Amino acid sequence: MSRTVLMLRKAALAAGGACLLAVIWLSWIPKEWEVRTSLAGQIEHVVAYAGTAAVLALGLPRLSAWHLFVALVALAGVLEIGQRWIPGRTAQAIDFAASSLGAGLGTLAGIVVLRVLLRRDRTS
Repeated sequence: MSRTVLMLRKAALAAGGACLLAVIWLSWIPKEWEVRTSLAGQIEHVVAYAGTAAVLALGLPRLSAWHLFVALVALAGVLEIGQRWIPGRTAQAIDFAASSLGAGLGTLAGIVVLRVLLRRDRTS
C-alpha cells in the first residue's frame, strides 16, 4: 500500500473522529444554542451521517461495512432518544430515519472510494 493511501486513511480516521464528536455535540446541545442551515433538518441529518460514515469507512477499512453502519445507526438512535432530556429538543423517528439513511449512503460511498483507491494503488 502506498504512502499516499496510508496518509489518506490516517487523515480520514482523524476526520471521522472529529465528525463523531461534532454529531454528538450538535445532537445534544440545547435548542437555543443551535445554528441551522437553510436545509431541512432531515437533509442535515443525512449529510452529517453520510459524511461521518464515508470518512470512517476510509479510515477504518478493517472494520466491516455492516458493523460501521450498525454502529452509526445505534448512535443515531441513542442520540435521538437522548434529545428527550435536552431543553427545547425532541426525539423524532423521521430524524432517526434520515440519520440511518445517511449512515448507509456514506458507508457505501466510503467503501467505493476505498476500493477505487486500492485498485489504483495496485496498478501503479
